[in-house]
Amino acid sequence: MIKRLLAFVISLITVQVIAQNPVISTKDFASEIKSNKNLVIVDVNAPEIYAKQHIQGAINLFFRELYQPNAVEGKLKPASELAAILGKKGISNTAKIVVYENESNKHNNRVWWILKSLGAKDVWTLHVDAKTFATAQIAMNSVPATAKPTTFTVTDSPYKSLTMEDVKNLPKGTLLLDGREKEEFEGVDAARKSKGHIPGAVWMNYREVLTSTGAFKTKDEIVAAAAKYGATPEKPIVVYCNSGVKASTLLVGLKEIAGFQNVQYYGGSYADWSSNPSNPIVK
Repeated sequence: MIKRLLAFVISLITVQVIAQNPVISTKDFASEIKSNKNLVIVDVNAPEIYAKQHIQGAINLFFRELYQPNAVEGKLKPASELAAILGKKGISNTAKIVVYENESNKHNNRVWWILKSLGAKDVWTLHVDAKTFATAQIAMNSVPATAKPTTFTVTDSPYKSLTMEDVKNLPKGTLLLDGREKEEFEGVDAARKSKGHIPGAVWMNYREVLTSTGAFKTKDEIVAAAAKYGATPEKPIVVYCNSGVKASTLLVGLKEIAGFQNVQYYGGSYADWSSNPSNPIVK
């Protein structure tokens, strides 16, 4: 128990050192395309969406390719398998990588976290907005792009996911935020098969850190939004959702943009928690 608490505290201290804003603006992205010939653009949309239209030169890496089949929803493949997939796609851990998707602007944040957790050093997330893209003259097409296979070397990273046991033994005073839809939190969403939430969790929909177009709010706006749920910059916080996707957006908003010092990520989220029949669930 003491070892777990010490590990948790050490990880929080580490988080304070690494936080930065990983969101790249359309203007800066356009500049990178022109000046950085080695820029790796990763489109995480489903193949059929990618085939219709994507940023010119973008590699398609459907986020579900990174998940284990026939397992708890959202459970990632082993690091060695993920590295092999990334290397085959032409993505190395040393490249400058920009990740995006067309619709919800949340799966890109999940893939951003996965890349960071594997040790990628220079990863950015991009919000796709038709107006700004037109202004910046970013070329779009439907021609599939490929990159020369490379090596993605997994290295140690402070971007780690808490385990189920970690969540069971959170230090007193930690705020557990559930980023799902309210119906899921309350256990009345039959479609998502949610029976409720992890005991002690507070509901804060992931959209609280986003604007109406799906872009991230400013630092001050996120701080104000989070305060309504008892989340403050110094408070120990753990974010989760159903399978780690929406929680990754909360993580980026709170920790990377707003600068909250002590934010941790339960990647397995409700899917992992509810996979153990002995774990309590509050409706």
